[in-house]
Amino acid sequence: MKKKRTNLRWGVERRLEFIEFRLFWEGRVNRSDLIGTFGVSKNQASTDLNRYLEMAPSNMDYDKRVRAYLRTDRFKPKFLKLDAERYLTQIRSVADGIIEPDQSWASSLPAFDMTPNPARGIRAETLRTVVSAIRNCEAIEVKYQSLTRPEPRWRWIAPHALAFDGFRWHARAFCEVSNSFKDFLLSRMLETGEHRQA
Repeated sequence: MKKKRTNLRWGVERRLEFIEFRLFWEGRVNRSDLIGTFGVSKNQASTDLNRYLEMAPSNMDYDKRVRAYLRTDRFKPKFLKLDAERYLTQIRSVADGIIEPDQSWASSLPAFDMTPNPARGIRAETLRTVVSAIRNCEAIEVKYQSLTRPEPRWRWIAPHALAFDGFRWHARAFCEVSNSFKDFLLSRMLETGEHRQA
């Protein structure tokens, strides 16, 4: 499903998307969920829930026993692009310490475990230099530790994009030594030197 554009302000649309996220993944949502996540007033939370109900009346019903809106069997998303990867990314982001559990839209994450990512040791200064070279169409001199030589070697590269293979960050760059495009691991760039127009 492609996300539909609305005439709503961004903050309102974001809260309506949150309501739908909770309904789809957890089957329920209430006023305190909106208050806790967005810091809105009780009145604003009620207004958002009522607005959602007006826009998607068949998606939720209020249950007085649990004091929450429950997802119906007729639920069809109006604001949310259903994406399992987005939910799993939130779990992974919590596990990696990128976000705190209370920053996730899930009220409680399921039990999970994962193999920790090995530390890849990319220097901030190196990344800044590579990003700057991409932005400014420059070639940069890097001291690079390849797997084919025991000693690191200085070489000129002209990076044009960053890439992530799921484990490591690379710079896609033209290499002046081999006169070809290659992927260079950012963690193997030990130093950076001069720069010039590519």
